[in-house]
Amino acid sequence: MRSSKLLLISLSIILIIFSYGCKDSPKERVTEETETVVEEVSERIPIQEKTQSKSEDDSKESRETDNEFTPVVMSVLASPTPVKGSDGRFHFVYELLVTNAYKLDFEIVSVEVLDGDQNEKVLTSFSGQKVSKKMQLVGTRAPIDSLQPGQAGIIFMTFAVDTINDIPTNVIHRIAVTVPGGIPSRLVELLQLPPGQEQIIETGGIAKVGNADAIVLGPPLEGSGWVVVNGCCDSTTHIRSIQPVNGKLYLAQRFAIDWMKINKDSRLFVGDPKDVNSYFGFGQNVLAVAHARVAGVVDKFKNQIPGELPTEITFEEIDGNHVVLDLGNGQYVFYAHLQPNSIIVKEGNTVKRGQAIGKLGNTGNTSAPHLHLHVMASPSTLGSNGLPYVFDQFDLMGRTTDESFFDEGLEDPTPIEGIDKAEIIEGTPIKIEPVDKPGLHSAEFPLDLRIVEFPSVSN
Repeated sequence: MRSSKLLLISLSIILIIFSYGCKDSPKERVTEETETVVEEVSERIPIQEKTQSKSEDDSKESRETDNEFTPVVMSVLASPTPVKGSDGRFHFVYELLVTNAYKLDFEIVSVEVLDGDQNEKVLTSFSGQKVSKKMQLVGTRAPIDSLQPGQAGIIFMTFAVDTINDIPTNVIHRIAVTVPGGIPSRLVELLQLPPGQEQIIETGGIAKVGNADAIVLGPPLEGSGWVVVNGCCDSTTHIRSIQPVNGKLYLAQRFAIDWMKINKDSRLFVGDPKDVNSYFGFGQNVLAVAHARVAGVVDKFKNQIPGELPTEITFEEIDGNHVVLDLGNGQYVFYAHLQPNSIIVKEGNTVKRGQAIGKLGNTGNTSAPHLHLHVMASPSTLGSNGLPYVFDQFDLMGRTTDESFFDEGLEDPTPIEGIDKAEIIEGTPIKIEPVDKPGLHSAEFPLDLRIVEFPSVSN
């Protein structure tokens, strides 16, 4: 049996070309592993000592006038908001911006996320080679673990806690950095480091944690065989698709899912792989996930030929035919790549949950039929903050572990070397394995590579 490879690159690649340039993309795709909670660590990083300690009853004025030199500056792009996954745990997906604001090169040795209410509780930590797997230079997909003067990197945080009671009110970040060749004496003086300390320890990037009560959606599709592609939290495709829009960095696709359908034989298609009609997802009804107002509609682009990306595509055409629904309370749902002439709603219409709004297609920057879905905080499909969400009901049927088949990315701009594009998409059945918690799930977010069944509209 030929190896199953699927390259379905959609929203992200053109954005990277316009904003960043593909020449900076790594040749090998970086895959993250969701980190578990770390209650205790065997090796703790020493907190640098201060020449003067302050008691808890120091005056507010004294605290506000303290100055601490921080050559590495940390900030969180958006408030971390956990979501309950289909494994029953609460998953964090957010980004820490780290800027080298000094004249020296810094190498990031380790990163810790601390519970802001209990500073000694480490929620997740990583060091060594794992730093470069979690971090990339702003403007590229290049993995890095060091910053030159003036450079900024983004550390992509993905970890989970076991219960809702384990969710902190705030998170704080602690990093350890070194200077190649040793820390200069002048910087040692500025930081008041104790003799012999070879690492600079900084604590910052404090952020308030958002409410875990994610918006509850109805099914966007119906029936069985729907595979979560490029989902939370091991795939890097969507969760690294940061875009500079309107003067800010946004990640609208933070919790995006690309939905693909398999048949009872676990195949994506039967027939000519260049024909959209060969794919089992093509032409399936796409449903309104809630009562909503239609905030935007585009229906003017043709289907692409499956099997390879379009060689010429405009910035306007990236999303293909799409619909944006306004759910109220600053929450919008985005559906992309719909079939041409299939959208049956217009801007300003109101829709009911379960109502068909269009059909799954292959328009825009895509190479095989799928539905891209995410929730965002504004009607802008790019200049918006991606929000977590859950589905009120779905049956978890299994998962695929054939990551070579999926994780090259439905919308991943990372080039793949040594693969003939004519052989990337094959009608080989995907591998399916059992899951720990099969059956009915309620108010949860299906995780990456899971296979689910949605109830029919009549139900």
